Amino acid sequence: MRRTWLTIAITLILAWGLAWSGSADEAKSIRISAARAGLYDVGQQLFVAEGEVQIEAEDTLISGDYVEWRLDRNELVVSGNVRLRQEKNELAGDYLVYDVTQDVGEFLNPAVTVEVPKAEGPLYLTAEKMDIAGGEYRFVNGRITTCDLGEPHFYLAVKELELIPDDKLIIRNVTYYEGSIPLFYWPYLILPVGKNITEFLSFLPLVGYSATEGFYIKNSFDYYLNPNHYGAINLDLYSKLGIGYGLTHSYVHDVLGSGKVGFYHVPFSENSRISAQLDHEWSRGPWRFVTNNQVSDRAGMRASDLRSRLTLTTSTIDASLNGSYRENVGTMAGKAWEYGASWRQQLSDRLKLTLNGNVNGRESTTTLRMVNYLADLTYNKDIHTVALAVEQKYNPDLLVQGATPTWSSVNRTPELSWRMANPRMGALLLPVRLDAAAGRYHEFPSNVEDWRLSGTLALSTRFWRPTASTTISYGGDAGISWYGQNTHQTVLAGRVSLTQQLGRSLRLTARFNEKDVFGESPFRFDKAAPSRTLTLSLNGTHSVFSWSASTSYNFLTSSYGTLAMQGTWRPSGQVTLSLSAGYDLNTRAWGNIVPRFEYTAKDEKERTRTFKLGGRYDVGDGEWDQVEMLVKTPVGQDWAVEYHAIYKPTYKEFATGQVKIDKELHCRSLSFAYDHVKERVAFSITVNAFPTLPLGWDSEEGVSLFDMEDVFDLIGVEK
Repeated sequence: MRRTWLTIAITLILAWGLAWSGSADEAKSIRISAARAGLYDVGQQLFVAEGEVQIEAEDTLISGDYVEWRLDRNELVVSGNVRLRQEKNELAGDYLVYDVTQDVGEFLNPAVTVEVPKAEGPLYLTAEKMDIAGGEYRFVNGRITTCDLGEPHFYLAVKELELIPDDKLIIRNVTYYEGSIPLFYWPYLILPVGKNITEFLSFLPLVGYSATEGFYIKNSFDYYLNPNHYGAINLDLYSKLGIGYGLTHSYVHDVLGSGKVGFYHVPFSENSRISAQLDHEWSRGPWRFVTNNQVSDRAGMRASDLRSRLTLTTSTIDASLNGSYRENVGTMAGKAWEYGASWRQQLSDRLKLTLNGNVNGRESTTTLRMVNYLADLTYNKDIHTVALAVEQKYNPDLLVQGATPTWSSVNRTPELSWRMANPRMGALLLPVRLDAAAGRYHEFPSNVEDWRLSGTLALSTRFWRPTASTTISYGGDAGISWYGQNTHQTVLAGRVSLTQQLGRSLRLTARFNEKDVFGESPFRFDKAAPSRTLTLSLNGTHSVFSWSASTSYNFLTSSYGTLAMQGTWRPSGQVTLSLSAGYDLNTRAWGNIVPRFEYTAKDEKERTRTFKLGGRYDVGDGEWDQVEMLVKTPVGQDWAVEYHAIYKPTYKEFATGQVKIDKELHCRSLSFAYDHVKERVAFSITVNAFPTLPLGWDSEEGVSLFDMEDVFDLIGVEK
């Protein structure tokens, strides 16, 4: 049989070369093997085979029960349990006519499974007929679903479908069916099956009610001009706002790059709104440009978010030019902007140049403008690093809302620094780092300007184990700075930690940190403060019980930190009881006590049953200030019930109260949720293959069919 197979393969290779071009140099190989019989008619140039036939041609593999190969037309006809595999794509059907040389063909009753990135299951496509052309597939009268049953629970019925692998599905005349009931119809759809899968099924209409918009229906209509130009048109109707319309267009240009542009407008209302966006990306050689821009105006509330960045990347240069502007008129945020540039160049193996500059600004209740710049030339050789820098640096805490930093900016004009790391003394590697720097500094708002010469010797953290049960770690640094006003500041800092195993189940940890400061800096940015603290913790672990206690002591203020205690008891793998408490050693008063109980088990179907109960008791006030409960349990074969509540006894009200009921529907799940605190109701049907895409409605936000946001927070669908 092996010899016959090889003979057939060699004969077909020769025949293929003659039929294709008459040149042996351009011959292409096709291999055909058959389990039962193979016949070649030289006069008709026809090869016939049957019984588990396999045809291999470059990246294409075809198999079936019966095959005819007409060499004069380069045509394969395969029937019976036909399978066609091209790279990662595999199709099955009844009958295939295929031209291997042109990569075109026709497939009857095909079925294909498409693996989709970021999905928990594949797409299943079936059709009456499929046309093949250059690795792309066009289906006629087909179905799309993620349900793996022969009669799926839901599907999209399509008149015509074009599949571009790892990119998109282009569908015409689409009807969405729940079982045998048609629910929606679209003349045209584009479904991404590549990296843009988060846009999948976002085409369904949104119907509902909100206080500002009234009753509404929102529609999206896809259009497809060519692979470089496609998008969606939005046409919405609101009972309070009137008509809303918009457009989102995606484009690709070989020279100018690719992007997306869009707008949306509600014109005929006092609460009119308009928004626009532009996203664009361009790259050419070492250059890359990205811009993302959004502007909107809702009844005079204007907002802008504009960001752009140009980068240059080569083997020796890393440079960028960037800018951003954000505006929220009518809010506390006000305006904020940042413009900057950077240039990093490796001048040689040891010499590096860094140039950075940026301007930051913010306008809200106050106006703030900051200019940062840095010019740095660094030379590296072995363990030595020398740098010459000119810098103006603003305190980043200035941008923190409510912060009151002691200094706003400092200038280094200039600074010369040197670093030596891990030097050797003979064959011994020393775990130390030595830093030295000299420069002139100017600080604001103190307006102090002076020379500064500093040096620091740092010891890296070291470990020592004198016994098998004892571990000691230590480290520290010593630094001194001299200033032109005949002042100096010396800082000595050290840390030592002891971990002692007192037995198989008991461990003591002690950490001591001390910083001593002599003299004083005229500046604020490097002013050091002394400290001396001791932290103690004791941990015990037994087979079913574990506990811990920790506190600290500040020697300079003669005060204790809170004594934190926690204990956990696990009498079984299903039950956990824990207790946490805090005790103020200074006032000798208890703080909060937090008891918790948790029960978790799984049934025979590996479904989780959970009960959690906990609370927080304020000993000082002598009352509970919070009680929390979570119950989740399966009911019957397909149902699950969950209730989560947080009760505030002080205010005699619930902070959270949500009940959720789920039913598993094979390829989908049905969820109903009620929040008795917010008085909201939500309903969703989730396609299990795409758990972030529920079909549902919310009583507060309105009906949301396959909406991405409405049901997430309320019923816990994973984002």
